[in-house]
Amino acid sequence: MVHRQYLDEWNSLVERVGLESAQQFYAHVSLTPGSHPKVGTSGYLRGKAAKPKWDGYSRTIHYEISGAGRIDYQWTNEEAGGADGDKHPVVRILTIDLNSH
Repeated sequence: MVHRQYLDEWNSLVERVGLESAQQFYAHVSLTPGSHPKVGTSGYLRGKAAKPKWDGYSRTIHYEISGAGRIDYQWTNEEAGGADGDKHPVVRILTIDLNSH
């Protein structure tokens, strides 16, 4: 899930960081959001910004998408939203900053 505030940045991710970096991020958050990525770096934020925003979610993870930016997200394997209420994994993108570094 991407907050509407970051939808334009999310949609332009490939043109901003390149196809390879975008694909690496997509693969990371879709398959192993709680692990260190195979390519690139990530780590947990500290302090108030690190706290889970929703029950059952991880602390905030800071992913270096390229030398020019970062994406912060939280994830869970236990989201029960939807019509059937079945539990499934969800990654919530909190911030996208492609100009931070």
